[in-house]
Amino acid sequence: MKWMLSICALLFLVTGCQSQHEEEQVVKQEPDVPVMQQAQSEMKQQGFLKYKVQGTAVYIESTLRDFHLEPSLGNKDEKAGYFTVYVDGKRAGNEYTAAFVVKHLSKGKHKMTVVLNSRHPDYKQKRETWDVFVT
Repeated sequence: MKWMLSICALLFLVTGCQSQHEEEQVVKQEPDVPVMQQAQSEMKQQGFLKYKVQGTAVYIESTLRDFHLEPSLGNKDEKAGYFTVYVDGKRAGNEYTAAFVVKHLSKGKHKMTVVLNSRHPDYKQKRETWDVFVT
């Protein structure tokens, strides 16, 4: 019985040391360029927005600071509101997050407009418009 316990303890130690060694090897492998930094570097700055076209989608990120995104406009003193997105002059919808995706665009040139809806005087009716090319 002691013999079996000794073998089990030995196997447990060997297995534990091996998996710890494998974890250390994985931690030491660092990518040349972190994925998030790579995505950020490919994004184009447009006023208070950054955007990137990938496939048939446009990834959009807000660079606004101290602004709260929510479905209501809030009062004049609150830095709060939401985005309305237009593609080729047609309303595509409202967005309530700092980063969002406009999907399923057809191939070709599109005019995108993002309007910031807010009652705060500094942010009232801010808008950005740009052309995107879907290939």
